[in-house]
Amino acid sequence: MSEQDLQKLAGDTRQRIIREFAEKHATFRERTRRVPLDEAKRIAEETHSPLQIATVAYLINLDGIMSIRSAVELLANEMQRRTVVGEGVPNIPGNIMEFAIGEGQWIEHIHGVFSRELELKVRELANIEMALEDAIYTTEQSMAVLSARTRMAETYIQPILETWLKEHPKANGEDVLNAFGPPVTKWRRSTLMGKAAQARRRNEAFFRRVLTGLEKASDSATIDSTVKRVITIIEGLEADFKVMDTRALAHFLLHIIPRPTGRGDKSSFVDVGSGSTRGYKAEPDMQSPFDFLERDVLLSRRRPAEERLRYLGEKIARVIRVLKYQGLNTEDSIARCIEEISARLKIEGVTGPDTLETLKKQIEQATADERDDTAVRLIYNFVETHYYGRQNP
Repeated sequence: MSEQDLQKLAGDTRQRIIREFAEKHATFRERTRRVPLDEAKRIAEETHSPLQIATVAYLINLDGIMSIRSAVELLANEMQRRTVVGEGVPNIPGNIMEFAIGEGQWIEHIHGVFSRELELKVRELANIEMALEDAIYTTEQSMAVLSARTRMAETYIQPILETWLKEHPKANGEDVLNAFGPPVTKWRRSTLMGKAAQARRRNEAFFRRVLTGLEKASDSATIDSTVKRVITIIEGLEADFKVMDTRALAHFLLHIIPRPTGRGDKSSFVDVGSGSTRGYKAEPDMQSPFDFLERDVLLSRRRPAEERLRYLGEKIARVIRVLKYQGLNTEDSIARCIEEISARLKIEGVTGPDTLETLKKQIEQATADERDDTAVRLIYNFVETHYYGRQNP
């Protein structure tokens, strides 16, 4: 692929991400206005964060990206970074909200769409890499793997890194790794930086191996330009992470993404007839919060009782937050959950009007601060009694 083609594809990626962010910004802002104020205040108090940060963290969690505490931590880390470099966010509600919305969009994109797309793209790359088992690459092998890696790194990853850097004042390469590394590798930040030096050496060794294969070829303008490209990448990788250029960073990120292994034939010629794939496992498409709740109830069946209570309690609480966000109050949310669970798990004869009315009264008797916790407990007890109890008489 020519340099001109690479630049065109990179430009397309850059324009797409800018357009998507612009289109979603207004929607994200409008959604912050619909977050229940009492929920946002509770999160702010529990996490010792500004109300605006808590509001956006609530939405990030609502979208299934990560936990509220993790979202608050990432937002707070970026606020702190900006303060350290002299670009602090003014302590004014409007400014904090503007920052939180913008950063929240990036968190959702990096941990959501970006990570998922990379996961799919890396599968195709892994097929090419796995075919190259020789200790020394031939010229054709070097060209094939370099072309595949360059297309991914420089036309997809690099433009997004550059866009991120433009929107993050005085950020450097190390900040890029901290933002993009953990979601694509599933490593903690501390683990990522601990492994970075060794991973970089391996990445450099890989490109030197490619270079050895290219040097065997007869002289040609194409080979010469390709050799220069590889040398430039190697030189870029030798720089300190803080000053590493975006091309080298993109290739490094691509190199450290775990490759799929041990999952059978991963070639693009095999069509697995499933609705969607998540983490290399076929699962039905899930859209409603009750789709997820049904799955979680089924998955929790074999867990120890104490672990099941903790795990399923968190899932039920999230469903209630979603329903409240959609406009239902706590009483109606619990009734809806019970009805859906009963229908999906074929629980019969225990969900008449009297039962639902009794549950609603128990919610009404709880204080405002205790209602959501009470709702979670009642729904869990219902599942424990009428589903798990039925499974294990």
